[in-house]
Amino acid sequence: MATNYAIANLRSKIGTLLRPNNFSVKLSLASTTGRSDQPQLSTIATTFEFRCEKAEIPGRTIATSDDMGSGPSLKLPYDTTYNDIQLSIICASDMAERKFFEKWMDFIVKPGDVAQAGTVAFYSEYALGNKLEVSQLTDAGVPAITYTCHHVYPIAITPMNATWEEINTYQRFGVTLAYRYHTYA
Repeated sequence: MATNYAIANLRSKIGTLLRPNNFSVKLSLASTTGRSDQPQLSTIATTFEFRCEKAEIPGRTIATSDDMGSGPSLKLPYDTTYNDIQLSIICASDMAERKFFEKWMDFIVKPGDVAQAGTVAFYSEYALGNKLEVSQLTDAGVPAITYTCHHVYPIAITPMNATWEEINTYQRFGVTLAYRYHTYA
């Protein structure tokens, strides 16, 4: 066996690895109109970082088009698209987290039980200025990289299980968030 492929050499070349369970998530909402029907982050702000049990580091894609001139085709970039973010949220006994995201979605598109059913709020009211920060932390708790998703808003809430089979666990739900773009530091 070649000595270049020894485990000790691999460990020395790679160094310390990051663990996916060391992360931090922070959500901040811009208060643009102050309307009473807007969701209030204060209802979950003190516990959200601890109730978000799973998050994704954002991804992005460069959209391309094929230039079909003479010879082999050439892919040319024309835009960047940002992937939606998935969060998994642990529920408190008062379901404050679930109610917060439900209210936010009701604010974006009015539900069927109100007079304005189906009307959509302005982007500036439900997304503009909102931020989601996802940090990958080192074992020492120091951010190795922090992504900030700008103008974030929910587009989906997953169903929750209600079953007699799950006894020794806790209730959770998923949230899908869309955003305009992200930055990193």
